[in-house]
Formats: sequence, structure tokens, C-alpha cells
Amino acid sequence: MPNPRDVLEKLPLPDLKGLAEASGVAIADRRKASSVADALEALGPAHLRVLLVTLPRAVLKDACRALGVDDSGREKALLVDRLIPLDGKAPALVPTASAPSTPGKLTQADLERHLWSAADILRGSIDSSDYKSFIFGLLFLKRLSDRFDEECAGIRAEHGNPEDPDEHEFFVPKRARWPEIQKHATNLGEVLNKAASAIEQEAHNGAALEGVLGGIDFNDERKLGDAKQRDQVLARLIQHFAGLDLRNASLSEPDMLGRAYEFLIERFADDAGKKGGEFYTPRKVVQLIVELLEPTERMRICDPTCGSGGMLIECAHYVENHGGNPKNLSLSGQEKNLGTWSICKMNMLLHGIKDARIEKGDTIRDPKLVQDGALMVFDRVIANPPFS
Repeated sequence: MPNPRDVLEKLPLPDLKGLAEASGVAIADRRKASSVADALEALGPAHLRVLLVTLPRAVLKDACRALGVDDSGREKALLVDRLIPLDGKAPALVPTASAPSTPGKLTQADLERHLWSAADILRGSIDSSDYKSFIFGLLFLKRLSDRFDEECAGIRAEHGNPEDPDEHEFFVPKRARWPEIQKHATNLGEVLNKAASAIEQEAHNGAALEGVLGGIDFNDERKLGDAKQRDQVLARLIQHFAGLDLRNASLSEPDMLGRAYEFLIERFADDAGKKGGEFYTPRKVVQLIVELLEPTERMRICDPTCGSGGMLIECAHYVENHGGNPKNLSLSGQEKNLGTWSICKMNMLLHGIKDARIEKGDTIRDPKLVQDGALMVFDRVIANPPFS
């Protein structure tokens, strides 16, 4: 079973430093993870257990996975018990046969691990409420580029013209394709901003991508530092995402990207603490509400405070899980915060929900949504509150 040192070696350096600061231990060299781990290990297992509970649940789950320990459940105390058992008994190991994967393809666990490690590049110098938009934006750009390249290969095989926008679901202009982005070494913030703008302004892409990336400024000096610092950070992120192959053929199961996106949203919400409630509602709460609503095909469903879109996506999943066709749902939402609105739009598209109407603002501007009963499902809960 893992010992305390094993656990400490699986924690990111910023989290190790946070634990050390909380405990007040002296550290020989704060730049080295091994030095910080030495100081923490000397505190003993009992003290470490108390410190570990203060870490985000996502970090504890990562440590469990890395050590082959069961990471199920949401209670942080339970995860800590498995990492450093109080009675010295070995924690339950995750059966290797429980999660089969397709050889040579990207698994859900590998995808989530890679995406979360991208946040490590920014963590410490930038608040999670600020850097989440950069991670989401780069993920979305890489997915569009990889999917475009995959479509191009199929079009060439059929002797078609891969530069014909009508041959693609979304057309990615040359300057926004990942190999082109990788050619640049300086002014990377401007390169990424222009790439995002080119995708949004492409006429073939229509309203589906309008504004999705517009709220992200990769050239933001306040968040990413001066020009030299921005280039260093963005170069690392671009190289990191270059290691991900996000073509459909490379994914081991459908809807991986949608679930990975939700995984990131949950983790960023954990990092943000109370602020996370502005864009994320715990999944179990969302599932309970949707089960009470019992949405069915041909309903018009509107979430007037949709956040990152979890409620609307769960409605689609509910209909599909009950034998219906989620494409026969009319999904609408609105979100006042521009950054959260952008996250919601990306979330919908990565789940394959292309027809959802997500508006910016805090007042539904289209009276037809109300007149046609778009609020019908949510009115059922408002009119008959289940917890009264």
C-alpha cells in the first residue's frame, strides 16, 4: 500500500507548498518538490491526514488514481482514508480489468489527466477563476483543428476539395489550424486571438460559433504578464495541447470530450470555492432536479440562469436514457456573465448539442420563448416546489 511519502510525491508542487504554509514547517528549498515533501513527511501520518483534507477533491482523486487506489466517492475524508489509512490497513486497489480501453486510442482517464495538467502550467501565478477560460479556449481550438484535419483526410480520399467550406461541419481558416499556430514563437497571444477571431468570422460557421471564443483575450497582460511572460506560458500550453489527438478516430468512446469538459468545469469550481457556484451546480443536484422535471421529447426547455449549461445537457441525457431522441428537444438558456456564457456555448458544442439557443443577458429578450411554453418544464417545479 502507498506510504505517506508516495502520496506526497503525487501532489503538485503548488499544493505541497500550500500544505507546508498551513503547517508552518521549515523548508530547505521551496523550489524543489522533494524538499517540501521531506518537511511534510516529518510531520507524521496523523498530521498529514488533517492537512490532506484541506486539498481540493480533484487533487486527492488524482493522487488516488496515480497510486492505484479507489477514487470513487465525493467525500474528501474518505479519499484521505484510502491514501493514508488511520489503522494501517491497505486501501482497496482499483481492478485493472474494470476500465478496458481500445489499444492505441485516448482513454477518458488519460484525457482528463492531460487536460488537468495543463492547468498546472498556469496554477500558482494566476487565479483559477481567470485561467479556466484559457484552458477551455485552447481545448476548443485544438478540437476544431483536429476534427477539421480528420474531415480533410476523408475528403481527399474521395477526391474532393478539402478547402471547400461546404464539405465541413465547421470550417477552420488556415491561420487557426494547430500546425500553423505552432509555427509561431513570439506574439503568441495575438496569434491565438486572431485564430479565434478567424473561426468566429468564417461565414460558413454561422451563429453556432459566434462569440464562443470572443471573450477570451490570450493577450491579457494583467493575467498572463508582459510580452515575454505571455510567450513563455502560451508556448508551454500550445506544446502541451499538441500532445493531444482529438480526432474522433482517436477517442476510445463517444462523448469523451463532453465529459472531459464537465470534468474540467467541476475541478475549476472546486478550485474557485464559493465563486464556483457562479458557473457550476453540483452534478447530483442537477440530476435530482431533472429527475423531478421528467423532460420528454418535443418539450421546449429554458434555463434562465444556465451557467455552464449543465442543467440543459442533463435534460438531453435524461431523454436519451429514457428511450427518447434528445435532438427532438428545444433547449434554450441565458447567462449574464460573458465568460460563463462562452463556457456554456463550448460545453453544448462539445456534447454535440448544436441547436441550443444560449443568449447573453439577464432578461429573456424573445417573448416567443415564454409564449410557446419554453419555460413550461421549469414552471412545473416553481409552481409545485418539491421541497416545500
